[in-house]
Amino acid sequence: AVALRPSGAAIAIHAAQTVLATGGLGQLFAATTNPGRAAGDGLAMALAQGAAVAGLEFVQFHPTALDCHSDPLPLLTEALRGAGARLISDGEPFMASIHPRGDLAPRDIVARAVWAEQHRGRSVALDAREIFGTSLRHEFPGALGACVARHIDPAHTPIPITCAAHFHMGGIVIDSDGRTSLPGLWAAGEVAYTGLHGANRLASNSLLEAVVVGSAAGRALREASDRHADAPPLKLPTAAAFDPTREEWQQLRRIMWSAMGPVRREAGLAPAQTQLQNLRMTLEPEQLSLRLRFELAEAMIDAARARQESRGAHWREDYPMRDLGRDGAGALGIMSAH
Repeated sequence: AVALRPSGAAIAIHAAQTVLATGGLGQLFAATTNPGRAAGDGLAMALAQGAAVAGLEFVQFHPTALDCHSDPLPLLTEALRGAGARLISDGEPFMASIHPRGDLAPRDIVARAVWAEQHRGRSVALDAREIFGTSLRHEFPGALGACVARHIDPAHTPIPITCAAHFHMGGIVIDSDGRTSLPGLWAAGEVAYTGLHGANRLASNSLLEAVVVGSAAGRALREASDRHADAPPLKLPTAAAFDPTREEWQQLRRIMWSAMGPVRREAGLAPAQTQLQNLRMTLEPEQLSLRLRFELAEAMIDAARARQESRGAHWREDYPMRDLGRDGAGALGIMSAH
């Protein structure tokens, strides 16, 4: 394997088995709850080496991130709505007309509703005054702390919110022990695709998946060969340190947020793909990490364009119905491949 130091210097690591546990890719989007390191680098490297991947189009968006000048955005737990907080648009509740469960509708439906209100030019907020104005505020220290740090008093003021990229259901295809399609390469956690989450993860199931698959991979690795295969010396690439302030990187994030957000359509996906391709062509060869991120983003758009239906977190405005003929096809295909 070839690893990059923070300086950008490449180093060779010789190992019979390599495990990728690099997390998600939320940072590919301008609005995300994911930390800076969650930019899809492990998935991008595996994709570049020809590993089998699946579900790249399935990105879950959290409907209630605090709308502020932070990166990542603080997450406002859905338990707030469970305790009585209400979503409002220009000061008025709006979810009751969208779903029978109102503010407690499924996450993807709420995220699309928030996105739609924002794109109508309206101000969306979470009215939690009845919670933070009482002793219930002590039940939500994270949300309260995030608001106070940004000079918002949620006991008197509705909290400005936005939807944000939160979890990737796709990834590197693995078997039940974490093996990928490439000999000697394993994966676990959000970077991997097990099929467990389908098209729309249930809250907290990703923790269960990481524990189970990580444990299974550890047991299987004990039985795997620890002998180094004979290999020619690696020619290390010239790579520059990744600069998060580069305009090309910020452009990628804005393009992905606009075209690959909660609501998608061919009229946005096609030009976005062209924009990314043109930007990638301007990058210097030594911008290895950034080039790989562009290639991953383009592959995600490819997958979204190819899936001409709406399913789970993948919502196509121009194909709003689910294609029943595709039910179960992805999971069954992967199961039979191993």
